[in-house]
Amino acid sequence: MICLLYLTRLGAAGAGLFLLSGLVLLGREPTRTLWEARSFVLPMLLCGFCVASTLWSNYPAVTLRYSVQLTLTFMIAIAIANRLSPIALLKIATVAYILAGIGSLVIGRAGENGIWFGIFESKNAFAQASTVLVVAGVAWICDRAQSVTWRLAGLFCVALGLAELVMAQSAGALIATMGTVLLMLTIMTMRRMTRLQRAFVATLAMAGMVGMVLFLTGYFEEFSHAFLQLTGKDVTLTGRTELWEIAFGQIQQHPLLGQGYKAVWVRGNPLAEALWSYFDIKSRSGFHFHNTMISNAVEIGVAGVLLQAGLFLSGLVFCVAWALRSPRAEVIFLAGLMLRQLLLMHSEVVFFTQFDAMSLLTVVAFVFGLRAARQEKTRAALRRHAAEGRLRVLHRRPVAAQ
Repeated sequence: MICLLYLTRLGAAGAGLFLLSGLVLLGREPTRTLWEARSFVLPMLLCGFCVASTLWSNYPAVTLRYSVQLTLTFMIAIAIANRLSPIALLKIATVAYILAGIGSLVIGRAGENGIWFGIFESKNAFAQASTVLVVAGVAWICDRAQSVTWRLAGLFCVALGLAELVMAQSAGALIATMGTVLLMLTIMTMRRMTRLQRAFVATLAMAGMVGMVLFLTGYFEEFSHAFLQLTGKDVTLTGRTELWEIAFGQIQQHPLLGQGYKAVWVRGNPLAEALWSYFDIKSRSGFHFHNTMISNAVEIGVAGVLLQAGLFLSGLVFCVAWALRSPRAEVIFLAGLMLRQLLLMHSEVVFFTQFDAMSLLTVVAFVFGLRAARQEKTRAALRRHAAEGRLRVLHRRPVAAQ
């Protein structure tokens, strides 16, 4: 994971180290690796679709290369979730993101207007990594069963993550982080409630979110003006509305299958070159349509996005339901990660990309959540059978003589 976080600095060496360690993990138990791939079909179906998009891609060689890398990333993620415990994952992620955060302070760099990029390619990538620090820190702090050492580490994570969010000057990431923390604390509170009470609180939260959307829609001009004064950002959120219009035009041209996985932001592609020039992206990289589903629909169409949505949303439900049943630090962390993805996916591309730490963690969370759901289903069936067995025993008992 550290290799992925330092990928911008390490380049091909970072990707190579990740692949080498991942392939060692997969190769140690090849039979188990094949069983894991068959047991978690949805991630592999998505990879298969991305590989198949080579057939209709604008740049077949690019699509084939990146889709194979995505498949390896997914297989490594599935193996991690099956061979590590959730608490071990949380400890590894905490250490990795702390090292990335410290590295961003020590050897990081600043962009224009003093915006800090850290060790990452852009301030958005730096801000997104900082959100994970806060999520991990809150998870440690909220679990009183954890040791003092790890709870203090959690406090450090929160302080470092919030400081770096301010350095990145990312209002969107800061708002999403605060929303994620609020939802995590809500889950912790709901664990003592009955099912009816949970349903009521969830309905209330949904109503509040809908009300907020309606409020912001009705007072959009006033809100935009206030947002501009507070953050100094363009009310169109760095040209996102323009990008979305262009993206929808591209989706209409290739609605079902898209233009091929990673076959849009390619040097030499007229669309990419025009947008890089218009938005003054001198590096001609690290740019996208600033919305996960819209951006991905351009590449893999509605069919591919439906697979992605099924993978992500089911993982979200599994992890949140698991956290409500068992609010331990590692489970709250996984639920927080998925909630963080949910809040950021509307303004950033948060999944699924090859050799990307957050894409890796999203698949890991999905697998952990699905395993927990399967185990809960098995336990429920055993409880039901046990109850039925007790009833049969009671029915067989002779009635005492009057």
